[in-house]
Amino acid sequence: MENVIKEYPIYKDSGVEWLGEIPSHWSEIKIKINSKIYNGDSLNENKKAKYESDDETHLAYISSKDIDLDTSIISYENGLRIPRNEPKYKVAKSNSSLICIEGGSAGRKIAYTNQDVCFVNKLACVSAKNNISSKYLYYTLKGSLFQTQFKLAMSGMIGGVAISSINNFYILVPPLPEQSTIASFLDRKTVLIEQAIDIKQKQIELLKERRQILIHKAVTRGLNPKAKMKDSGVEWIGEIPEGWTVTSVKHVLEMPICDGPHTTPLLYEEGYPFVSAEAIKNGEVDFDKIRGFISLKDYLQFSKKYSPKRNDIYMVKSGATTGNVAMVRTDIEFSIWSPLAVFRANQKKVIPNYLLNYLESPSFRLGVELSWSFGTQQNIGMGILSNLPIAYPSLDDQILISEYISRVTDKVKSAISLKEQEIEKLKEYKATLINSAVTGKIKVG
Repeated sequence: MENVIKEYPIYKDSGVEWLGEIPSHWSEIKIKINSKIYNGDSLNENKKAKYESDDETHLAYISSKDIDLDTSIISYENGLRIPRNEPKYKVAKSNSSLICIEGGSAGRKIAYTNQDVCFVNKLACVSAKNNISSKYLYYTLKGSLFQTQFKLAMSGMIGGVAISSINNFYILVPPLPEQSTIASFLDRKTVLIEQAIDIKQKQIELLKERRQILIHKAVTRGLNPKAKMKDSGVEWIGEIPEGWTVTSVKHVLEMPICDGPHTTPLLYEEGYPFVSAEAIKNGEVDFDKIRGFISLKDYLQFSKKYSPKRNDIYMVKSGATTGNVAMVRTDIEFSIWSPLAVFRANQKKVIPNYLLNYLESPSFRLGVELSWSFGTQQNIGMGILSNLPIAYPSLDDQILISEYISRVTDKVKSAISLKEQEIEKLKEYKATLINSAVTGKIKVG
């Protein structure tokens, strides 16, 4: 990327200690002077059903979840469209900015819309007026001056900022030609940065796919490339080495597959961890992503059905992450909820690590996908899981295979970690570049 470190010839004190000096010819004005700010409308579930449509002549109805936090790209494909002749809904005109003003993404999700849209009340539209570039205004919302004022103004239980407060925030405004130059420069640079990030994200996906291929080969063909093979009798498993066994999963378990309670307990700030689908990721139970904590009474009641044990394996059996697996690697006391199915290995037949590797392999995953059903969400029953096939070798070979997969996984995790660090640096560079341009720390063009 080209060197952009240039400065303006003359600066003046901004009057804000943490902002420092700004170009002498720039103005500090309240955002309401050169923009119109208003929030959107709520759309209840009954009305959502009325406006389900893919008619692109209608206006897309946008909420904060349709804005990507990292790229600021708006997805217009949520299936909600409002006819243009419905005057009661507020419209964000093309070339306006949308900013989330309430909730966990408040101030962080900011997007530029290239078409007219309707939008929810948790979003605010910022449209340019009075001699200001709409794209420059968009980038200004991402700068430290606006962002700091936004954070200081947040209030309420879920965090939010009123439109009346935003109207009185100060922004920096250079002459209009300079605004256009800054906006064009940032358009070019952010596209290049996003392209670099996209390349690294694709590299991460390739690393994950490579790991899955190696796992699949290891748990269906073993580690000996010269081994004699036989038909497994299962189409999606294919051939396996002679001497391997193919049977239903239930025959390699210490107990029948079970799940957590189907009741919804009261959750507290402390107590016994209550684990559900969101905590199951990358083969681990993430206790930072638990649903909450339950009381001793509920814990004791739930433990009558199932009590977690080290080396137990959980599989998500309903929802968007159906098929994800994780192993218990702790002795702390906790409970699980109904979306999780429990696999406890009979260690006379399979070791827990081999079972975990097999359950997350593409061969078993395909069996899950072929067997799950759809209602309001995808799901698979414990009876079906019990009868899905598993192929396995001797215990000694299982140990060797598991150790091999562990080494592969460590290498892949290390490579992914480096890519993720590179992505974070690119994101930080983008944020710094935007802020430096809209606060006059660098001169562009």
